[in-house]
Amino acid sequence: MANITFAKGSKTDFQINKRVQKIMIVDDDQSIHEITNMALRAMDFSDFELEVFSAYSSSEAKEILSQEDDIALALIDVVMDTPTAGLDLVNYIRNDLENKLIRLIIRTGQANDFPQMHVIQHYDINDFKEKTELTIERLYTTIRTSIKQYEQLLELQNKYEETYRQLTTNPLTRLPNRIKLIEDFSKKSNQTLVLIDIIGFSIINDTNGYDVGDFVLKELGGFLMAMYSSSFNVYHLNNDLFALVTSAELMDVFIATVEKIKDDISKLHIVTDNFNKTIETTIGVAYQTEEDVMRKAELALKEARNTGRNQIKFYSNDLKIIQQINDTNRWAPIIKHGLEHGDMIAYAQPIHRVDDKSIVKYELLVRLMYEGTVYTPVYFLAAAKNSGQLYNIFKFMFEQGCVLAVKTGDCFSINISDCELSNAGLLEFIQTTLKKHAVDPRLLSLEILEYNAISHSTEIKELLITIHALGIELIVDDFGVQCSNFGQTEHLPISTLKIDGSYIQNVHESINSQIVVKTIQTFAREKGLKLIAEFVCDEAVFEKVKELGIEYVQGYYLSQPEPFSVSDGA
Repeated sequence: MANITFAKGSKTDFQINKRVQKIMIVDDDQSIHEITNMALRAMDFSDFELEVFSAYSSSEAKEILSQEDDIALALIDVVMDTPTAGLDLVNYIRNDLENKLIRLIIRTGQANDFPQMHVIQHYDINDFKEKTELTIERLYTTIRTSIKQYEQLLELQNKYEETYRQLTTNPLTRLPNRIKLIEDFSKKSNQTLVLIDIIGFSIINDTNGYDVGDFVLKELGGFLMAMYSSSFNVYHLNNDLFALVTSAELMDVFIATVEKIKDDISKLHIVTDNFNKTIETTIGVAYQTEEDVMRKAELALKEARNTGRNQIKFYSNDLKIIQQINDTNRWAPIIKHGLEHGDMIAYAQPIHRVDDKSIVKYELLVRLMYEGTVYTPVYFLAAAKNSGQLYNIFKFMFEQGCVLAVKTGDCFSINISDCELSNAGLLEFIQTTLKKHAVDPRLLSLEILEYNAISHSTEIKELLITIHALGIELIVDDFGVQCSNFGQTEHLPISTLKIDGSYIQNVHESINSQIVVKTIQTFAREKGLKLIAEFVCDEAVFEKVKELGIEYVQGYYLSQPEPFSVSDGA
C-alpha cells in the first residue's frame, strides 16, 4: 500500500493554503490503481488537493483506516481476497469503526453478481458504480461531490460536538457537568458517587465578590483533577457542588479514601486578592444500584449538612432524611384531607398569671384527627412544612383564633414562622379575616418562632411592623435558644417574650437554667417586656419560676391543651 499526494504546477501561496483531502482506493487489481491515479493526476480541484492511499485488500484498507481517521472518500471493489471482501469492509467501517462521515462508493466489475439495488438496500454506501462507467469526467464529479458531502458532514459534526461540549461542560471550571454525569451513569453500572459541597460558599461570594468565588471554584476544580483524575472522573455539577465518580470498591476501604479526600481538600490553601484561606466541605456518598444514585448521594449530602459542619455521610436506608421523606409522603395527603374535611382541630392551652393563677389568654395549638386518633404537631408539622402546607395550617388556626375571640372576648395567640411570614398573601389574608369576623385585633397575638431569626429580613420586619399596626400583639416564642433573641426585641415592636421550655422544665434544679432565666428576666424588666415561662410541669418548677420574678406561666401543672368550647372562656 502507498499514498500519493497530487499537487498541480508550482505551489503558489493559494495552493500552499489549499486543504488536503484524503481518499482511498481499495482494489486488488494493480491496473485499476494505475488508471485511477493517472486520471486523478489530470484533475484540477480549485479548493483542495488529494492525498491518495492505495490498498490491495480489505486487511490493508483496515490498517490504513487505523492510522488515518480522516479519510473523506473510499472507492472500494467488492471481490478481492474474498468474494464479498468489499461489502464486508463497508460493514466494518460503518459498524465496527462507527465512521458515518467517510463517503463509501462501491466500484465493481462484476455488477451482474452484485445487483445495485440489493447492495444499496443492505449496505450503508453512498454510491454504486461499475468500473466501466467511471470515465474521467464522471470520476471527477464523483470525487468532488463526495468531498463536498464529507466536508459538510464534518462541519455539522464539529458544530454538534461543540454544542454537546457546551451542554455537558461547566463553563467556569471546564469540567464535565451534571448532564454529563447523568449520561455517564446511564452507560455504566457499579459506580460510586461522591458529592463534595463547599461550606459557606455564598459567604465567600458576599464578602469577597464573585470574582473571588469563581477563583475558589476553579482552584478546587483544578485540585480535584490534579489529585484524583487517575482514579476518579471529576465533575463540577453546579455552583459549589463537585463530584467524583469511580468504580465500586469495598466500602470499608472506600470510607478511608473519602476521609482522605476530605482531609486533602482541607489542606488546600487558596490565595488571591484579599482572600487567603482554606475551605471546608460536606460530603455525601452513594453506590449505584438499580435506583437513582444521584438522588441517593444528594440525600446523603443533605443528611451530612443537617448533622453539622465537615461531615461525611454514606447513603443508607436508615438516614434521618429518608425517614423525613417517608413521613412527608405519609402525612402530606392526610394533612390535605384534614384541612379540607374538618379533621384539623384547634386546641387551646391557657396562659396564667403567676400571682393568682388566673387565665389571661390562650395559645392555640393545632391537632390533627386521623382514624380516630388525635395527633400533636410533632407527628405532622415537619411534613406540613416539607409539603408546603404550613401556611394553610396557619390560616386555619388564625381563623379559629378570630372566631373564638369574637365569641368569648378572650385573647388568643397563634404561632407563626418565617415560612408563613414569607408568603406574599399573608398581610391581605390577615386584613381580610379580621374584617370578615369583625374581631378586635387587640385580642390576637402572633407568637414568632424565635429560631427563624426573622429580624434579619427587612421585608419580614416591615411586614411584622405593619401587622402590629393593625393592633395584633407580637410575642417572641422559644426565647433564649439563639443569639439573635435580644436583637429581635430591638428591631421589632415586641411586647412579650416566652422563655424557651428547655430552660424552664428543670429550672428548679439547674443552676445554669436559673442564670439564663434570671438574665432574661433582668433584660425584660429593663426593656419593659412581659415574660411567659412555658413547660411549667410541676409545683417545684412553678415555685422556682415565681421566685425568679416571672409574671406569666404556661404548662401542664396548671392546664393541659384541650379542645376549646365557648363555655370554656375565662
